[in-house]
Amino acid sequence: MPTFDNILVTGSQTIQNDLHVNGNETIDSNLHLNGSQTIMGSLNVNGSESILGHLGVTGEISGAGTIKTATRLIAVNQALSPVSAPTSLQQVRYFAVGVSSQTGLVLKGTDGNDYVLFIDLTGGTPNIGIQRA
Repeated sequence: MPTFDNILVTGSQTIQNDLHVNGNETIDSNLHLNGSQTIMGSLNVNGSESILGHLGVTGEISGAGTIKTATRLIAVNQALSPVSAPTSLQQVRYFAVGVSSQTGLVLKGTDGNDYVLFIDLTGGTPNIGIQRA
């Protein structure tokens, strides 16, 4: 297999098998993948990236901005109840007016409006807070 220090492609390039990048890869325009891509290190997207199939993540996805999903965000592991009994009764609190950029999980209501779910500790006991976004 040939080895090159640098490759400059000014037109289109078709790779019929695998593309392995062991260092860094900078793509100034678009990257279209019709098959599979394995990234052993990091994938940094400075612009936009569309994934039409499946994105499997075994670690975590971090976002300084907004991570959007068109339909559902699903946690596949079942939650476990703590072995101790609850120390107080919890409630869901609705805030009709709140912070316009409230941090939390945004869900669309049956009325078509967006709502933010967050943890409210104003009374000292954690409660679920809901606010219209």
